[in-house]
Amino acid sequence: MNERPINYTREAFLHPWNLTFLIAALGMALGVSFAGSPSWLFETVLLFTAALELLYLGIMPRQERFRRAVRARRATEHARPPSQKELFQLLSRTSQRRYIRLRNLEQQIRTNYHKLSYASQGLLESHLHKIDNLLRSYLNLLYQKERYEQYLSNTSEDRLAEALQLLQQDMADDAPRVRAIKERRKRILEQRLERIKKARENLEIIEAQLDTIDDVIQYIHEQSLTLRNPEEITFQLDTLLSEVEETESTVAQIEDIFTAPMALAGELDALALESSRLTSETPEAPEQPPPEPLRRQRLRS
Repeated sequence: MNERPINYTREAFLHPWNLTFLIAALGMALGVSFAGSPSWLFETVLLFTAALELLYLGIMPRQERFRRAVRARRATEHARPPSQKELFQLLSRTSQRRYIRLRNLEQQIRTNYHKLSYASQGLLESHLHKIDNLLRSYLNLLYQKERYEQYLSNTSEDRLAEALQLLQQDMADDAPRVRAIKERRKRILEQRLERIKKARENLEIIEAQLDTIDDVIQYIHEQSLTLRNPEEITFQLDTLLSEVEETESTVAQIEDIFTAPMALAGELDALALESSRLTSETPEAPEQPPPEPLRRQRLRS
């Protein structure tokens, strides 16, 4: 997704200090008006405020220090992990319905728990807290699942494998310098293939984990009608939460699939350096001899 360009004038106008100044100036103008002062004084306050505001908006957006501060704040906002609401909005309709179904089950479990004896409410509240944490992880896993699916749908493993095989065959009789450049491309293709394999493996893990959460929440919902074996429910929740944490940790370790890793950046730098070197070493075209009539004229002179 392309980032929206920064409107520095808008950022300057919406700055808290500027809004405070405008509110204070407006309050002063209203105070002057209500105090029964001459109308020219009210107009003078408004004109003075407008002049200062136009001067501010003409100077501040051009200041490099202000621009750096705005860019730093924007980068911080982008680095912030998305909220639960933002994650839900990013999901497809199918995944949203899947998540809503479990949230509805959670509400039914909560309702059933409130009908049970007061003595067991402490244990039941612990169950509900764990279920809520489980569904938060469930939403995050749904989001990660769709990211992996989109990545794999946009990448052809067979095409990459075929390109790698053709490249290896083509390198057999190349000159050393040409082979060195192709070796870099070969490493990049191998890295892409390795990431695809890891993505497929992670996708299978996430789908299995999501199915397990579905089954456990359904099981707890059935048990909530009579609260049979509350200790077993506690064990199920603790085990599943531990497994989900491990799955999320595994997914986080493979996040370089969606970002350019440092190794790949190094390969790109090396390719750029080699390209510039080849360009600088390209022999210049020999100077063409002058046309025949011009050459004869030079000889006569």
